[in-house]
Parts: sequence; structure tokens; C-alpha cells
Amino acid sequence: MHDHREILELAAAELDFDLDGDERDRLAGALETCTLCRRQVAAMRATATVLRRPLDIGTPGRVRDMVIGAALGRRDRQVPGLRTLLAASLSILVVLGGTVAFIGMRGLGIMPAASPSASVPNQTAVAEPSPAASGPDATSVVPPSPTTNPAPGPAAALQPGDVAAMVTDGRLVIRTLPATGASSAIFKSRLYPGQRVVVLEGPVDEDGYHWYRVRLGDIEGWASAADRDGTPWLAGVRNGVVAFVVDEDDGTADSIHTIDADGATGESVLFADPTLWQYEQLTWAPDGRRLAFVATPADSPSATTEIFTIDADGSNLTQVTHNDVDDDSPAWSPDGIRLALRMAEIDPATPEDSSVVVTPVIGPAATVLGPGANPVWSPDGQQIAMTVTDGRSSYVWVQSPDGSGRRRVSDEPANPAPPSWSPDGLQLVVSYGGASLSPAGLSRIDVESGSITPLMGEPTSSPTWSIRGTIAFSATGTRAPGLFTIAPDGTDLRQILADRGFEAVAAWSPDGRSLILDDEHTGSPVTLLEADSGSFVELESPDGSATSAAWQPLLR
Repeated sequence: MHDHREILELAAAELDFDLDGDERDRLAGALETCTLCRRQVAAMRATATVLRRPLDIGTPGRVRDMVIGAALGRRDRQVPGLRTLLAASLSILVVLGGTVAFIGMRGLGIMPAASPSASVPNQTAVAEPSPAASGPDATSVVPPSPTTNPAPGPAAALQPGDVAAMVTDGRLVIRTLPATGASSAIFKSRLYPGQRVVVLEGPVDEDGYHWYRVRLGDIEGWASAADRDGTPWLAGVRNGVVAFVVDEDDGTADSIHTIDADGATGESVLFADPTLWQYEQLTWAPDGRRLAFVATPADSPSATTEIFTIDADGSNLTQVTHNDVDDDSPAWSPDGIRLALRMAEIDPATPEDSSVVVTPVIGPAATVLGPGANPVWSPDGQQIAMTVTDGRSSYVWVQSPDGSGRRRVSDEPANPAPPSWSPDGLQLVVSYGGASLSPAGLSRIDVESGSITPLMGEPTSSPTWSIRGTIAFSATGTRAPGLFTIAPDGTDLRQILADRGFEAVAAWSPDGRSLILDDEHTGSPVTLLEADSGSFVELESPDGSATSAAWQPLLR
């Protein structure tokens, strides 16, 4: 005989953690011999999938309680009613959420069915990415091995207020309680490799793990930061150096410099290669180990741009794309394995058209997602948002990285600029420039439903959503131009920097407390700005003008 409650607790723990050998044997033996345990555990596993993001599907509280009660086998329920309750609850979820299969696959990280659109070819090696370097020593370059684990070493203690990133390939969820037992098996959200949360409280020691209360968008709950041996699952994120391009005053080739996070000390040359020209669009990998950028090979017959990466010390130059069209707008996946990018249209008759492509940083094949530009990965890496031109207007679309699930998020025309994801990946913030077909302003879009919530009625640009929840954007109207922040519900609007004659593109620092402002088109200085105080530092390199800045994340 065995204790049914103990088996249920083991099954709950197994959803997140590795059981030891004895625990696995006890669980397997019970599931093999006990019909009741099999039913309860199957219901729990199904419920964990369905309730990955309860806010996504709008489950009414009573129905949600029925599902949870059925899965946990509460003693005030009769076992014969378990199947009926779960089936009825899931039937309601089918009506509310489209299909249970869709919700479940989303919770497991399985991509939805491919779109029937014929305009989205998949697994096409158009960009032909492969490791290479420009110059005569290209064959001597040894590309880095891609990994989703930044391997920050022994787990370092997190502090309330820290930003932490998931650094494991395993399963990790946000739970209602800091424990592995059945009572904590009400899951609020699953975390994916590279995804980030804000630490609110902890640590709390329970069941041999160190637990922290964390926030992901509007979701709050508990997650363990490491396994029982201290191998980290969550690692703190801090600000590293700022990389930027220096356009040499003497007319020589550009170079990439770095400077300490204070913006005033430690400037040094990171990378310079005379076989490459016009460095721009710098972007760090989520683990801070590599830097991607756009450049033009000096020997390119077509003088088109390609995408390159270098290691954080400036070594190991790798050319990611090889073709005769412009490639730009590199965006790292949260796990640091792939890049999304914009590839210009090969047909010279349609120079304004382009496609979004997803490519492994090291690998032979790319996936063409379809027409679009300005790709932006969702925080969990399961979707990519982009802008797609249709006639004279641009619209926001989303698509899975494998090319499936392509759809327009909203029918409202938007600015042809990158949207920005909410920390939980459920919403996008989009700017509108006041075109004849749409009002000017800033709006929040629910990705699933397409519903729009206006936040600001003035012309805006470059919205960016902090991991801490605040949205920053540039207001480009005549009443009060400058840089602003606003809460996601449209409250707490405040100007943190007055206009200085340029339209700044803003990006949050890795710790979500500061902003970096840049405008590559006007040559205005790169500015590092503290969001709370409004104090700022302008980067002025003694060797020339600073542009295209990117703030390195460091994991500890």
C-alpha cells in the first residue's frame, strides 16, 4: 500500500524538479498499480498545462477552482466526480480559449499548427548563414558553441529588487507557494530559457530549495533559484559595459568601443577591422557573451549590409548572413541561440519590401517567416512581433519562430517601427504617428484578442517596456516633446527629459532602472539616463561621435 497524498505530492514536485531515484521508483510503482493515483496525476498534469497562464484565457474563478480541486483530489470531492468535473471545466475552457489543445500546447512550448498562408515558406536557407570571418584569415576562425546556459557558476543569492534570468534548459514555473508539494501545484506561469523576472522577496527555504517571490508582468508567485546542489536556475542580471560605434573624425574606418556603465570611465576599443565598414545596430546576446552588429564588407560587390557577431572580448568574428541583399535589424532570441533579422527583398522591382528571417547563430539553415521588418522576440521566445507594410500603412503581426501561427495582431495601422513586448509576453505597446488612417499616440494591444487600450494621445515613437513594468517613449508632438515614462494602465505619465532637438530611440538597461538614448540619423550624442532621477550622461568619444549604443547584460 502507499499513501495517495504522498504520491500526489511527488507528482507535483516532478512537474518542476528532478526526483531522486527512490522517489521516481515510488511514483512509477504507484502509477503502475493504482488506478486512483493514475487518474489524479493525469488530471494534475493536464491542469498544469491548461493553467500555465490563467490570465491568457480569462478562466472564471469558479471554473478555475473546479479544475484545481479536481486535479488535487480534494477530500471534499468524490473520486467518481473527478472525470466529470475536469471534463466539464475543460469544455468551458474550449469555449473561452479557442481549443484546449491550443492552450495546452502553448503551455508546453509546442508551436501551434502552421498557417495555411502560402506566403510563408519554412526552413528555407535563403540567408545561408554559416560561421565565417571577413579578411584573409577567415578559415582560422573557430565559432563559439551556442548554448542556452550562460553557466554563471555557483548560484549567487538574489536580493529583493533584482532582475533575474532563467539560466537552465529545464522546467521552471512560478507557483502559488514556496514548496514542491501538491498544495503549491497551482501554476501561474512557466519560465523559458533566458526569460526574466523581478525578485520581490526571499529567500525562503522549503523542501530543500531556496525560493523567491517573483513578478512577471502582472503575475506574482514563487520560483526556486537553484537545485539542491546549488546549480543555478535563476541568475541575477546587472549592467555591464556600454558598447557603441565611433565614427572616426579623420575619415578612417569605424570602430566599436566600450565604456563602463557610468558612461564616463574605462573607454576602450573593443573591435576594429578594416575589411568592414559602417558598423551599426549593435545588440548584445541575453547572456552578454556576444555582440551582434550590422556592417558592410569592404569587398562586397553589391555593397550590401550583412550581420556579424563577436565575442564579448572582441574576438571570434563570425559572419552570420551571406547574400547580395541588405540584412539588418538583428534581434537575439532570449536563449541566445538564434537571431531574427530583416532581409531586404531580392527582387529589385520591389526595393521597399522585405522579409523577417530566423537563423541559428551557428548553423546551416534559416527560416523565412514572411514579409515584415523590425522583428522583436517575445520574452519567452515563443513568438516574434514585427511590422508588415500593406499599401501605405504598417500593421503589427506576430508569428512563431518556426514560421507557423502567422497573424495580424490588430487592424489599426501603426508606425513602421519596432513594437515592444510586456514582460509577460501577453501585450505589446505600439506607437502611432497620426497618419490619416489612424490616430496619433501610444497604445497597448492584447496579443490574443487584439483589443487596443490608448495610453497617450500625442504623436509618439520608440516605445520600450521595462522588465519592471514602466513604459518609456519619445513624444514627437509640438506641445511637450521629449522622453516620457508611463504606467501600463495609462497613469503616472511624466516627462523625464525635455527635447533637445532630436527624436531619441530609447532602450532600458539590463537592470530595468536606466535608459540609453540614441539617434543614429542625426549624430546626436548617446545619452545614459536614470529613469527615476532624470540625471544623464552624454557619451562623447575623443576619437569621434558615438552612435548605436547597446548595454551589455551580465549574469551573476
